[in-house]
Parts: sequence; C-alpha cells; structure tokens
Amino acid sequence: MEIKNDKVILRDSVASDIADQIRWETVETEWQLWDAPWENDASEPFDADSYRNERLAWLAQEKDEGRMRWSFQICVNDASRKHIGWCNAYTIDDHYQYTKGDGHCTIGVDIPDLSARRKGYATAAWDLFIQYMISNGIKDIYTQTWSGNERVLGLMKKLGFEECHREHGIRMVRGQCYDGLTFKLNRGKYNAFRASNNLEKQG
Repeated sequence: MEIKNDKVILRDSVASDIADQIRWETVETEWQLWDAPWENDASEPFDADSYRNERLAWLAQEKDEGRMRWSFQICVNDASRKHIGWCNAYTIDDHYQYTKGDGHCTIGVDIPDLSARRKGYATAAWDLFIQYMISNGIKDIYTQTWSGNERVLGLMKKLGFEECHREHGIRMVRGQCYDGLTFKLNRGKYNAFRASNNLEKQG
C-alpha cells in the first residue's frame, strides 16, 4: 500500500529498506540524539544480522492488504522515490503511558536522512499520516516528546497539537534533566493549518 501528497509517499516496508535502517542504526545516527535518546543509552548494542533476519521473516509473512497500517516508510515524491525515514503509531493509556493494549493513538516521525531535513518532508508525512488515521476512524490523535526537542516541538505546534500532559524532570538527556510531554491534536487548529496551506483537496 502507498499513499502520497505533493511532497512525500508513505508506503509499506520493502526489503531494500533493511539496509537503510541498518545504516541509520549504525552509521548515520544523528537522529538518535533526538528520538527518545534515553532509550538508546540503556539499550543493548544493535545487532544488524538479527535485525535483517527478523525483518525478512516479517516481510515474508502473508498479510491482509486491507489491514490498517500503524507504520509507513517515508519516500520523497519525485522520480528518485528516495527513502528518507518512517512514521509510526502506538497506543498510550489514560495516564499517558505506553501500552500494548487498547489506548489512545499516538504518532511519531523520524527523518534520519540529513539531506532531507528542513524541506517540509516531516510536515507532509505527518499530515498524510494524520489524514490516514482520521479516514480509518481515529478521532483523537496524540504525540509525545521531551522538552529539549525543539525541532519536533515546532512541528507539533504548527500542525495543531496542544500540550495536554507534562511529567517534570523524568528525562535525563546528555547530563541535563527534561520534562516528558504529551500533546493532543486540536482538530480545529489542524484544519486551519491545512486550509492555510491549501491542503484540503489532498485528503
């Protein structure tokens, strides 16, 4: 499956994505300074062989094409179709904590490719992902980050996310203490963002 707008394509994973992800986990790792860096500090070393085998096994599984997707790979919508990152969704409970059970839809985005930064791709990918979630009946959409992640905070606010929960001092990043933040999409502000950017006809 793939969906697209003028700037990006969101598509299902393919085998060639595996090499990109391994590179982003082992060589081009700048993005890890911003995406939950406390997890990287505590995690075990990345095992490229295990990752490759797991992903190939997952890709080989038969899947329902009509299923709702909780993640997409992000590609530039031009002749190159360059793979630049991914977006995903997970659930949080009523206390804003991650849960594997039923909960509130919470989305994230990563653009590890440094050459693709500051070109509007993350904004376009999130807009497309939000539209996909809404079209599949998701009414409330959340996102989470930490108070030192200024770049993604600007993106969230631009799209119409509003802070709804703050946990003070729970994130230690590079020797400094930060707050954990949860935001909820204000649909009125989001619709206004889409209108101001002439996106209404794209989804």
